[in-house]
Amino acid sequence: MPFSRTRTGCFTCREDGYKCDEQKPFCGRCIRLHKTCKGYGVRLKWQTPQRTPKSKTAKSKQQQQQQREKTAPAVSRECTKLMIRPDPSCIIPNNVNTVNRYLLNHWSTTLASMVSMVPSSRNPFLVHLTPMISCSTALRSVLCSIAACHLAILRHDNSLHTLATRHRLAAVSSLRQTIQTESPELSLASILMLQVSDRLFTIDSGVDHLSGAKAIISQGGIDTWNSSSASFLLSLCSYHDILASVSRGASPLFEFDGKFPIEGIESMRELTSVLRIVGQISRMRDQGPEGLDARGHAVENVLDALDESDNASGDVAHTVQAYKDAAFIYLYRVWRNQGSPHPSALKHARRCLAQLAFVPVTSPLVSAQVWPLWTAGCESIDDDQRQFVRERIDAMYEVRHLPSLRRIKQDIEEVWKIKDEQRSLIGVDNVDCIKVILRNRQREADIA
Repeated sequence: MPFSRTRTGCFTCREDGYKCDEQKPFCGRCIRLHKTCKGYGVRLKWQTPQRTPKSKTAKSKQQQQQQREKTAPAVSRECTKLMIRPDPSCIIPNNVNTVNRYLLNHWSTTLASMVSMVPSSRNPFLVHLTPMISCSTALRSVLCSIAACHLAILRHDNSLHTLATRHRLAAVSSLRQTIQTESPELSLASILMLQVSDRLFTIDSGVDHLSGAKAIISQGGIDTWNSSSASFLLSLCSYHDILASVSRGASPLFEFDGKFPIEGIESMRELTSVLRIVGQISRMRDQGPEGLDARGHAVENVLDALDESDNASGDVAHTVQAYKDAAFIYLYRVWRNQGSPHPSALKHARRCLAQLAFVPVTSPLVSAQVWPLWTAGCESIDDDQRQFVRERIDAMYEVRHLPSLRRIKQDIEEVWKIKDEQRSLIGVDNVDCIKVILRNRQREADIA
């Protein structure tokens, strides 16, 4: 009986000559036989560069190629000889061992889509970071660490936590050795992914990665970062810097002007504008009483001027509106220490949660929704709204399995308990949610 051979099964089954059920992340046959599932995707074979062609036509093409390489961005020029570019998610160096290859495959096929706000076909983490893997041991190690952390949760395997720690230490060690000689873009990419790792998987590493990022960026001045990958890295730095300023109760480290849209994507320009206002609100914490009121009115006017239409459509539009409402809540807390049960706080909390509810938990935009969910959730006093927050976080966790989501839920429950106790005693609530976590948990809230 004729049959057709497929090339979509896992590499373990294909090497063994057996049909694969293509279950992900590990196929059923490998799990049943206790085999190491080598994953899916494409394997690339690296060839030794051919000798210089002797024909005039070939020589002319070679000269044209050399001229293109001279004008290419620094990182791309360094990597040209080491990689092929058909699909960013498949670029893994040939000298990577089987285990690390599997970890990097999990990063590119699964985790990268969880940390990005855009669809996988345009995922900037793949487009910009994956080509750097061949050039940076530090970046390769931190991505392996992130992947091992996530797989440890999926597989309930503590040995993968040990592997993740080993890769993380290797990343930090390599970064220290190469930070003075490596391309600044490569160093910044490694530092920012360590920041992402801390936010998603580590309770508190005790390392201020954003200060390290600032030192790297400041070396040549921000105007020298003009490639598309640099724009992406600066936008990623800005996003984490602003949200870290919220969780720390301090001013942002940078003075980004909104030039770099989130993840380097123009469609995120409006969300970037709202995020910039959030950074301005954080800076109000350092202002004296004489200037605070004037600054508060100015920021309030800017937020009022933004389109607050309830007819927003699409995941991006709903997320932007949720950020606007969360920004109002944050402004009134910093400016007047005003929260629920004040009508303004309750109104914006209700609207924020309603906008988030329109976005399915499978949408890439959900990766940006932790902060508005936290901000509106903490100010909610209605039982139905609180139950929505719980169920929303649980649903997000079931899709992503990121431990930061579990911590966020615990933190919100802690805030509710303290706020309810104070309202029952004095009838009002002057509890700063961020300060509650800093004081009671001895760490920042995982809102990025």
